[in-house]
Amino acid sequence: MRLNGEISHKEDEEDEEEKQSGVLQPERLVVGYALTSKKKKSFLQPKLEILARNKGISFVAIDQNRPLSDQGPFDVVLHKLSGMEWCEIIE
Repeated sequence: MRLNGEISHKEDEEDEEEKQSGVLQPERLVVGYALTSKKKKSFLQPKLEILARNKGISFVAIDQNRPLSDQGPFDVVLHKLSGMEWCEIIE
């Protein structure tokens, strides 16, 4: 499931073509993150980003000054922020 969008028919067609050819492409996973600068430094280490990229996972920074709906779609949102405004955005 992706936030801010549905799976298109084109993606379904591509999946069907991959199944028929016997060659499956690795699924891409997009992780949007909103972390404090301290958490970002401790969590998003270069080794983790490289390993994730090799496994088909992309980390995308969420800009808190822009609407979340304009920044996706994300498969997962990882956050370590608090406050009523941020909670409303996530909901």
